[in-house]
Amino acid sequence: MERTVKKYIFDPEMNAGKMIFLTGPRQVGKTTFARNWLAGQKAGDLYFNWDDPAVAVEYKRNPLFFTNIINDRFDKKPLPLVFDEIHKHKNWRNILKGIYDTNKEKMTLLVTGSARLGLYRKSGDSLIGRYFSYQMLPLGLSEAANDFSHILMTDEPLRTINTLMDYLRKIKPAGAEEKLDRLLAFGGFPEPFLKNSARFYNRWNAEYKSLLTKEDIRDLSRIADIKGIGQLVELLPSRVGSLLSVNSIAEDMGSHHATITRWLDILKAIYLIFTLRPWHKNITRSIKKENKLYFYDWSNVLEAGRRFENLMAVSLIKMAARLSETGLGSFEIMHIRNKEKQEVDFVLVKNGKPVAFFEAKESDSDISRAGLYFGKQLSVPFFQIIRNCQKAEAFPGNCAVIPATSFLMITG
Repeated sequence: MERTVKKYIFDPEMNAGKMIFLTGPRQVGKTTFARNWLAGQKAGDLYFNWDDPAVAVEYKRNPLFFTNIINDRFDKKPLPLVFDEIHKHKNWRNILKGIYDTNKEKMTLLVTGSARLGLYRKSGDSLIGRYFSYQMLPLGLSEAANDFSHILMTDEPLRTINTLMDYLRKIKPAGAEEKLDRLLAFGGFPEPFLKNSARFYNRWNAEYKSLLTKEDIRDLSRIADIKGIGQLVELLPSRVGSLLSVNSIAEDMGSHHATITRWLDILKAIYLIFTLRPWHKNITRSIKKENKLYFYDWSNVLEAGRRFENLMAVSLIKMAARLSETGLGSFEIMHIRNKEKQEVDFVLVKNGKPVAFFEAKESDSDISRAGLYFGKQLSVPFFQIIRNCQKAEAFPGNCAVIPATSFLMITG
């Protein structure tokens, strides 16, 4: 299965002389992607999984093990290599630094990993300046439909209604409805999506959550109350799309505020959940400060409207990550809400300024009053993305209604 990140992760203008870090949730397809890349370069034997004791043994026996491979195989263009799960090795930073500093002109090194690699990357370390980091997130509709021809590689079409509408008219998403139904049913992780089996999904989902809440949490923290954090995971789907009140969760679970805060941070670190911050700059009315919570695996959310909103959230953060990773600016997906409880689900923000508003709806084609209000206040277009809708339409007030199948083909 092809992935959107392939379109730009190996861009020589960006990454010549850099290591490439690829992070994301477990089982999202990073290893498959890395192996396919090597196979395309006829270098399948240059995949090194540091979970395999033989790899670490060879390096310990001879610290020049990888340098010798690079020198033996180097032939004018950089040699592709993959290090998978190296961050589980005690001295992984020093290993990478040594290999990079002596071989950076001779190799393209892709380093893949999930929870701990992402956590260490964010914490700051001695590898700064030696790598660029990219994310692989669950499947988007374009990946599910194997059609990458419409993916936005710039934010410009989102800045005006007419430009985006002209862009969307070119999209003929054949078979996209069936693929979107499957994504909503089984989530965006490749294995259950491709299996397309409810029985397989049920087993996979239970095993996946158990793996995260036991193995990954124990790796990252000293949390002893695994049962308690498991109960939190079961509680959170009902909070998707709402303002996240830690006090309310703490009260419901009979736990302390600090405990719930710490547990939520751990769940974010293992790529189970993520939160969106509120956007507030230049808004005349004061804004409530709570974040909104979503799952990377939206299939955990039972209510149909919340599940579709969660899928939209993941699709939008994928788009924002891509625009940031390709060097177009600093992009983020946020939300907006004021004291009068006017709110819009999502705001695409570039370098601190809003580019466009998005609202996710199951079937309501009436334009959101809050979307009209915030769009007028900030002179920013408002797009209402509707699950059950056949035709894109522009409306007065700098707003439009767009079918989900068309819009999700451009988010990647």
